[in-house]
Amino acid sequence: MKQYAILLDGRFCTGCNTCFYKCVQENRIHDVAANGNTRTVVQINDEGMYHQRCMHCLEPTCVENCPKKALTKTDYGPVLWDTNVCIRCGTCVQKCPFHVPKLDKEHNQIVKCSMCAHRDLGKDEKAIPACVQVCPTGALEFGEREAMIAKAQKMAGDGKLNLYGLEENGGTSMFILTKADPAVVGYPAVDKFKAGMSPLALGGTAAGVAVVAAAAYAGLKKYSARRTEIAKEE
Repeated sequence: MKQYAILLDGRFCTGCNTCFYKCVQENRIHDVAANGNTRTVVQINDEGMYHQRCMHCLEPTCVENCPKKALTKTDYGPVLWDTNVCIRCGTCVQKCPFHVPKLDKEHNQIVKCSMCAHRDLGKDEKAIPACVQVCPTGALEFGEREAMIAKAQKMAGDGKLNLYGLEENGGTSMFILTKADPAVVGYPAVDKFKAGMSPLALGGTAAGVAVVAAAAYAGLKKYSARRTEIAKEE
C-alpha cells in the first residue's frame, strides 16, 4: 500500500490560518477549537511560522504508549484515534515528543490531526487533506511519501533550508522546510534517528541501554588501567 505525507514549505506560509479554519469546518470541531484545542494551527513569531499539527510518525510514541491501543498507525500514513476505545487517560498527551495531542475535558475527546482520513485517504487517489486543498499560497502539498521526501530534500538543498520531520523521532509523514532553525521557529527539538534505530529499540528497554553503557564504560576503565600498568613496566 502507498504511504502518503504532507510537505510544508514555510517560505510561502503567510500565517493566514486558512488551514485552521478549514480544519475546524471539515471536522466539525467548532466548540473544541473555542477551548483552544485544535487539530492544526499556525503560530506566528519573529523567526517564522510554526504549524502545530500531528507529525504522523512512522513509529508513533503515542501508539507505543497508549494502554488501550486507542491510537493506531495506518499502513498509508495517518495516526488515528478511536474514540470508542480511548479511556481519556492523557498518556498520549504526556508522551508525544512533538506535544501534539490535546485532551479536551469539556468534550471528552483527544484532539489531533487525522490527515483527513475520512476522505477515503489511501483508497481514493484523488483524496487530499482539507488543509492542503485550501492553502491559498500552495505552501502545503500532499502526495506519496517517497516523492515528498525527494522533493523536500531537493528544495532544502537548492534553497539552503532546514528539513524537519525526516528523522525526528524515527521519521514522520509531515515534512517541514524552514529558513531559520526549526527550534527557533517553534518546532520541538526531538531526537533524530532512523526508524527502528532508536536507543530503546536497539537495547530493548531503557534498563538494557543502561546496562550496555555501563559495560562499555567498565571496559574502557580496564583498558586504561592496563595501559598504565604496561607504561610503568616499560
